Amino acid sequence: MKKFFAVLFFLTLQAQARPEVSIPGSVEISQRPLLRLSDIASVSGGNEELLSFMDSIVIREDARELLLSQHLESQEILNKVRTAMKTQEGLKKLNPSFKIPSQVKVSFASTPISREEIERKIHNALKARCNECEYKVSIQSTPIPAQKQWELDFTQLSAKGGFLLPLRDGDQRQLKWISGTIRVSQLTPVTTRLILQGERVQSQDVRMVMTDVTYSKDGALRIEDIQGQLAARSLPIGSPVWTSDLKREPAAKRGQIVKALLGDEDFEISVNMQAEDNGFVGDLIKVKNTETQKVLSGLVIEKGVVKLQ
Repeated sequence: MKKFFAVLFFLTLQAQARPEVSIPGSVEISQRPLLRLSDIASVSGGNEELLSFMDSIVIREDARELLLSQHLESQEILNKVRTAMKTQEGLKKLNPSFKIPSQVKVSFASTPISREEIERKIHNALKARCNECEYKVSIQSTPIPAQKQWELDFTQLSAKGGFLLPLRDGDQRQLKWISGTIRVSQLTPVTTRLILQGERVQSQDVRMVMTDVTYSKDGALRIEDIQGQLAARSLPIGSPVWTSDLKREPAAKRGQIVKALLGDEDFEISVNMQAEDNGFVGDLIKVKNTETQKVLSGLVIEKGVVKLQ
């Protein structure tokens, strides 16, 4: 069994997490003359700018040479990357690391378009949108392009569920379509006990679990999003908690005595006033001085606290 070693290519040292570009030891590509870095690489922690750079790096100008050797040496790939690094300032700033086996076995798909390559590229595009999410991409059908020069349009790619990915075929830019499905999992709060309707939810009542959110209508919540909110319905143990499962409690209630703040960072005074409206944090409500009966406007900044305008 052939041993592979990882080559990590670093330009500068940075404290923040860096995107990683990795290439498997064996990879399938579509039947096209040019071989680009984007055809064979997977990305973690990247963005759309990095994907664009990868697409601009041509590894082989005539990929048909691979029909003879079926192998790429890591040094050949890294030389192309180094050259791009010297000329593209944006790529330097992104400072990706590269994980490449000593030798990459490349094979052409039996059909004009490689499903494996398309799945890899879709996965890269999705991870650029949400690196914390986990995706499973399944290709159902691919068209037969009239020419070997074609491009994918990821701007219309849906984030989950069934999709139609536009393929622009040749110089005529004729649109064809790749169909498939995308399943996405995301860290989601899941109940650790039975929570009754109307009960206040605390952080210890849930734990974060990677959950399939492909067909959920609500977005995934963080623990801080649910802290102190009320359950809109009873939630059995082990239930994912969605936005619709919670109801917000007003930070100020009509008739409630609230603390009204007036002033700035250097000098601020507070006075007790009566809320004339219900309001959540960020809402502008009316408050009344119970002694003078004067009504003012105030911004709700936290529970029971209003900043007078």
